[in-house]
Amino acid sequence: MNDKIKTSFLKIICLNIEFDRHLDRIIPFLKAQKADVVLLQEVLVKDIPSLETALNMKSVSAIMNFKQWHGVSQHVAIVTFSALPILNSESAYYRGDKDHIPLTYEEDAPEVVAEKSARAILVTKVIKDDQLYCLVNTHFTWSPKGQPTEEQHQNLETLFQRLSPLPDFILCGDFNAPRGTAIFDSLASRYKDNIPAEVTTTIDKNLHRAGDLQFVVDGLFSTPNYQVESVKLFDNLSDHWAIAAKIYFLNSS
Repeated sequence: MNDKIKTSFLKIICLNIEFDRHLDRIIPFLKAQKADVVLLQEVLVKDIPSLETALNMKSVSAIMNFKQWHGVSQHVAIVTFSALPILNSESAYYRGDKDHIPLTYEEDAPEVVAEKSARAILVTKVIKDDQLYCLVNTHFTWSPKGQPTEEQHQNLETLFQRLSPLPDFILCGDFNAPRGTAIFDSLASRYKDNIPAEVTTTIDKNLHRAGDLQFVVDGLFSTPNYQVESVKLFDNLSDHWAIAAKIYFLNSS
């Protein structure tokens, strides 16, 4: 038979945590959710050890920028936490590179910080019930008012090149590009968009500095051998909503 069958599932959560501004909300939420893997964006590297301890997880990371805030130097990263053994992890940059991480300052506007940041994919492989899962975490290039830019298009092509060697994967993160615009839709033309159609925003209107933006900018994409189910979104955590889902790898019977 050539039918695909489900094996066990992996529970994941993806969230842009906005540095250390909401950890008092986020940590209890993550502990209660008991996910196998948590994929976070905008994490201060100084907070990684305490997050590992609180969640009882190990982590891998890729640096996006280097901030001078309140006289203190701080690295900002995308970070993937896992309660399962991490078999392998690697990063690949599609904007900038790991040896030339940009420096930003306290007085820089958020848009300036976003414009300067390096961008990478963080590829992490974990195993559960003898099944290998490949998870890709990213925080895509920013643009003003969610409108596609030439740089975004260029970075997207490089992103596709970085992803092309991977046979099957889950791709999630903050894509800084609303669903219905060219960047998000280009991703959805290659990989399955698993954010429910009825969802109209992943921006928390009460916590985001811009207020009520009806933008689905956080994504959960999959290649054909993965099936994504039980997708739920949670607000009142950060300036973005959290995405939780069950991931199944489909085997041929």
